[in-house]
Amino acid sequence: MKFKMVSTAMPLRGLQALAMLSSLLVMGCSAEAPPLTQQTVYPVKLMTLEQAQSGTLNQYPGRVSASDHSELSFRVGGELTELAVKAGDTVEKGEVVARLDDRDARTRLENARSNFNLAQATFERMRISLERQAISQARFDEAEAEYLSARAQLASAEDQLSYTVLKAPFGGVISRVPVDIFQVVSAQQAIAELQRPGSIDVSFQMPEQQVRRLQPQRSRNVRANGDTIAWVQFPELPDKRYAASYKEHDSNASQGSLSYEVTVTLPEPEDITVLSGMSATVLLDYGTLAGESAPSWRIPTAALVTPDAEPGTSVVWRYVAAADGENGDNTGSVEPVDVEPGKKMNDGVLVRGELSPGDRIVVAGAHRMKRDRSVRPWEKEGGL
Repeated sequence: MKFKMVSTAMPLRGLQALAMLSSLLVMGCSAEAPPLTQQTVYPVKLMTLEQAQSGTLNQYPGRVSASDHSELSFRVGGELTELAVKAGDTVEKGEVVARLDDRDARTRLENARSNFNLAQATFERMRISLERQAISQARFDEAEAEYLSARAQLASAEDQLSYTVLKAPFGGVISRVPVDIFQVVSAQQAIAELQRPGSIDVSFQMPEQQVRRLQPQRSRNVRANGDTIAWVQFPELPDKRYAASYKEHDSNASQGSLSYEVTVTLPEPEDITVLSGMSATVLLDYGTLAGESAPSWRIPTAALVTPDAEPGTSVVWRYVAAADGENGDNTGSVEPVDVEPGKKMNDGVLVRGELSPGDRIVVAGAHRMKRDRSVRPWEKEGGL
């Protein structure tokens, strides 16, 4: 009996393919997956720029004076026997402000009146006598001259008496009374200062180097148009500003200094009392008067950054929103904008640069920013 043997061995080629497949499976299981890179998104606080200022606001200490005012004084000297006003009083036109001792003036007036009466009577007699041809023309001319002289002396004596009474030339407010009752004053010495209600002036000193940069034609245009180029603050209301317009500046330097007096004018405030001599602070749009066309932007100090690579420059970081649909989580990027720092203010700093209304700049975390860095606007959560 013969047996037939059946071989169960696989063909050589099949074995080789199986071995290769097993090797690939083992390698795939043992290889480590590459790590996933996570992009960092920085939360930042943003500020939206609004309307730019037309120029740099320079701050100056100023002093108030009335736009229409008068220093009241006597035309003659003497002793003050009556002082009818004090600072802050309101007076009407023609109201008595002060009086001098008028006894000497009255005596001179009586003597002048007596001389006039005598000269007038003599003149009438001489006129009648001349008509009757009882006297010569020369004698009549002498009497006429004496009469005219006596009349002039009487008018002068009356004026001298009237000069002992000081009256208000117009209605207004007494802002200052620098004398006391029974004081002996001289002619033209200031007795009181009267200001007309309606408008006030504020004057301040501007350094020579700033005055040199003022453009005369621009100053004249600003004055003619009544443009608002300054704001005035008073100590009583430090948080309130009153709009003012440019009035004038001196062409000669103030005595003992290299500064020039500049004056702005504004309507008299209705909510506080402002008198001549009071202090004020002027915020002047200097750029408009100097012809500086580049606008200024007031930003928080923390938004201004000096790059480490360029220590002589300053930048702000502008937020660039992602394209529509690119990021669904409000993520964007930032870009640097070169700026020129200006005057430091209590609430920030003024800068100039290629900025526009509506731009959003980083005001918190600006020192961590780099070009194209991913950021997300920080929004205050409810309940915080």
